[in-house]
Amino acid sequence: MYNNYLLKVISCWFLILSLPCAAIELPDMGTSANTVLSQADEQKLGTNFIRQLRKHVDVIDDVQINNYINTLGHRLSSYSNTPEQPFLFFVIKDSSINAFAVPGGFIGVHSGLILKTSSESELASVLAHEIAHVTQRHIARTIEASQRLSFPALAALIVAAILAGAAGVPQAGEAALAVVMAGNVQMQINFTRLHEKEADRVGMQTLAKAGFEPRDMPRFFENLQASMRYYEDGIPEFLRTHPVTTDRIAEAYSRAKKYPRPSVSDTPLYHLMKAQLLLKTTDNKYKLLKTLSKMLESGNYRDERAIHYAIANTSLATMQSEGVQTQIDWLFKNDSDRVIYRLLKTRLALLQKNDAKAMQLYEQALQVYPSDKMLSLDYAEQLLQNNNGEKAKAVLLKSSSAYNPDYYHLLARAYQLTGALARAHLAMAENYYLIGQTRQAVEQLKLARKNVKKDFYLASRIDARYKELQIELLEEDGSQERDSEK
Repeated sequence: MYNNYLLKVISCWFLILSLPCAAIELPDMGTSANTVLSQADEQKLGTNFIRQLRKHVDVIDDVQINNYINTLGHRLSSYSNTPEQPFLFFVIKDSSINAFAVPGGFIGVHSGLILKTSSESELASVLAHEIAHVTQRHIARTIEASQRLSFPALAALIVAAILAGAAGVPQAGEAALAVVMAGNVQMQINFTRLHEKEADRVGMQTLAKAGFEPRDMPRFFENLQASMRYYEDGIPEFLRTHPVTTDRIAEAYSRAKKYPRPSVSDTPLYHLMKAQLLLKTTDNKYKLLKTLSKMLESGNYRDERAIHYAIANTSLATMQSEGVQTQIDWLFKNDSDRVIYRLLKTRLALLQKNDAKAMQLYEQALQVYPSDKMLSLDYAEQLLQNNNGEKAKAVLLKSSSAYNPDYYHLLARAYQLTGALARAHLAMAENYYLIGQTRQAVEQLKLARKNVKKDFYLASRIDARYKELQIELLEEDGSQERDSEK
């Protein structure tokens, strides 16, 4: 079962394995972060990381949630000190409160952290902090600092982390790491504190420039500290990976006072996506529906749109149609037209066994939102269930989702239904690749090549992709061999 220690193990492991050389070579003293890990290397590392991450964690591929978190993140990154840096933000289904940055601009946020925030500025403050870790090249700089260790110590550090992760005993791993780092602990702690302070300072600048409330950064950390007693193991994971002291909070408040108070309010999507995330992360949806209904009756909610949307969405998830139309009517009357409200209408029609009406609603929605990815995926799924592969393919090809494995899985099904077997295997290869299953992806490409019929362009495309993934597979196999030798 996934835990945050495993995430650190994966991060450490792929940080080393993704370096361009086959063997670890220590740089000379004073080597710059760019020499240790170039920005191109960081991008490759981040891409590999998120692929491998999918093997161990539940990445939420809900397109609307991803659109929201990326819109918010890109708004912030555009005001960072390196706005040209590409970023990809993603959400992990995990109730713990944590967030992390990976080289190449990949930033993960746990669902528990998003749900814990009480304002959009609080959520933005966490993203701004993580953006700063990327733009300030903290991971590359950490590699540079860690390589001041002797080679045996560095190797032992990696082995300890790997063995602890494989054995599922994080306490043993942490003890081993402590022994290995015995002579270098203070240097590492100081370096981490330096990173956190710099991320606070740079992140707050970004937060203010983007029009958010800078005071919400220390306020969120302060609220986490105050809630420590409610956690079984004493402290939220975010505070473990981002150590927060009283002095640090006070310093952040002092820094925030230098910025004027912005006239900012939460966007409607912040509350609506929190409602959607709550549904996706709650196991007992019947109990959730009762709680939401009581909240609506008592007026105990932050945003009325979100509570009506949550009730309608949760009702449909529990296969209950009663009262859903009332909630939908309220949303259209009291808020603007949104694609998520139109999807409620289509899903209600499907639940009521009115497929013809549902298909009509999908078509109407696509006329208004022709490039919406969530709408396209949802519609394509229904078309495939009705064995309409040709239409599903047309809908999917108009709305590509490059990092979404579900997109390629649906596209493979559509191609298969239309008899385009080579393209079906090619799409399935991308699905496997995105979830970190490189070997299966290569096998799909072999099948794709066998099924190509007089299409030179497609054959060349498959061959090129096959060569790329073969190289990656050889690198992965070599890494596993080195691991087993240790």
